[in-house]
Amino acid sequence: MEIFLNLWNNWSNTEKIYILALFLILFVLIPLIVRVITKSNELFTFTMASLISSALIVLTSIWFLNVIFSVTIEYIFLLTPIIILFVNILNIGTCVGYYRLHSKSKGFNYSMVKKEYIRDSIQLSIFILLSFSALSVFLTSTFLIFILLTGAISLAVVWINYALLYWLVK
Repeated sequence: MEIFLNLWNNWSNTEKIYILALFLILFVLIPLIVRVITKSNELFTFTMASLISSALIVLTSIWFLNVIFSVTIEYIFLLTPIIILFVNILNIGTCVGYYRLHSKSKGFNYSMVKKEYIRDSIQLSIFILLSFSALSVFLTSTFLIFILLTGAISLAVVWINYALLYWLVK
């Protein structure tokens, strides 16, 4: 917890307000948009669970990195939640987009969404793996740790989202 308090104390009041407002708007607005677009309680629940799980994974990963491996958390690590949120929105968007396009089709069911979602998850995982591994070749020390942590969390979020979709959407 000391990590986050140190980061928080180094920010100006304007930065604190903007960051909190940004995350609150995104964590409220994204599920509401999914609810309005799909009119599906199951996808709304999936979106909420996905956003909450990704936030918890980021917080515990940064804490784990600091406490267990004694890595100093620097300013660059503030990009990790933003990158993870972007990956999560992209991942949720593929599911919602497929649902929206095919929900009125004859014989549509959620198993079709799950099949398409695993394809999208595999493609996104390959993209993340290639992108972050290409970046990690040229970096050392803090930036390398940042890229490896963010890449690992991104991959974890994609597959946790798949597990959540599989369990929450019937």
